[in-house]
Amino acid sequence: MKVKVVCLRPKHDFDRAEVAIPESFDIRFFPKFEEQAVFKEIIDADFILTPSHSAPITAQLMAQAKSLKLIQLCGAGYDNVDVEAASKAGITVARSADQNSKAVAQLAFTFMTILSRGLLEADREIKKGNYQAVREKLRRDVAYELEGRNLCILGIGPIGKEVAKIGAFFGAKLYYYDIIRLSPEDEQEMKLTFLDFADILKKADILTLHVPLNIKTKNMIGRQELALMKDSALLINTSRGGVLDNEALIEALTLNRLGGAALDAFDPEPMPSDHPFLQLDPELQKKLILTPHMGGVTKQSQKRMLELAINNILSVMRGEAPQYIVNWAQVQ
Repeated sequence: MKVKVVCLRPKHDFDRAEVAIPESFDIRFFPKFEEQAVFKEIIDADFILTPSHSAPITAQLMAQAKSLKLIQLCGAGYDNVDVEAASKAGITVARSADQNSKAVAQLAFTFMTILSRGLLEADREIKKGNYQAVREKLRRDVAYELEGRNLCILGIGPIGKEVAKIGAFFGAKLYYYDIIRLSPEDEQEMKLTFLDFADILKKADILTLHVPLNIKTKNMIGRQELALMKDSALLINTSRGGVLDNEALIEALTLNRLGGAALDAFDPEPMPSDHPFLQLDPELQKKLILTPHMGGVTKQSQKRMLELAINNILSVMRGEAPQYIVNWAQVQ
């Protein structure tokens, strides 16, 4: 017996990750989220398979569904789903947690290295033929290794912990803030020191964000927070665009109140062509890295996420609970 799956990712994602789609799936692909078509197909769908950072799964969409058993996210985040509406409708929401933590952490450290060593400027100038001039400039400017620097982690979930592991390997001084503090044993094992929110901002040579987007974290880094940071500090955001106030960041970069920033997530996504980040002066561009929400996108992580998502659907088909349920308490 086949089950109907509405998938908001393209078929080639499965092909590239070498993930086979079970024969028991009657799967329909809508990667561009054509609203009319999705609303029509959702009426008799058993499952939704969706990215975790796009394609809003609204109460209106769920109201159309007569047979929906599971909304399965291909990622750790779930801010694109109206979880309250799903719970009221008795629809389970599950995510593919912990599958892209290494990939995101590695990108965060790539950002740190690029900004700490002036690689954006080096690449740009040497391609203009200014080899000796840029070499001399970068030798005069201060470049940093990670060893001995204050690496401050906001959010110590799976990704934050991976960042801490890499930071410890490179000899960084590790600090963290989270609303749930780790046990003293875990802090000692991971060489982490807990600081409150204001103190971690003041301490940071590098501040890296690994928090979910919700009411409490919306614009959690704004003008007041940036004003507490060192003028030389680096800001890394590989979480969600909404946790950062764009205008405040641009102001800090323009006034040289921040050493640099690297962003892999934006609000909205995709970034419009007239976005303020794209209008910055060329001198400021060398202090800003922008990437298209690709932190978790490696072949290995995509394979893990898609396989987990498929296995969750198969579990529900067998009458079993899926892994990483978001609204467990509400639907039991």
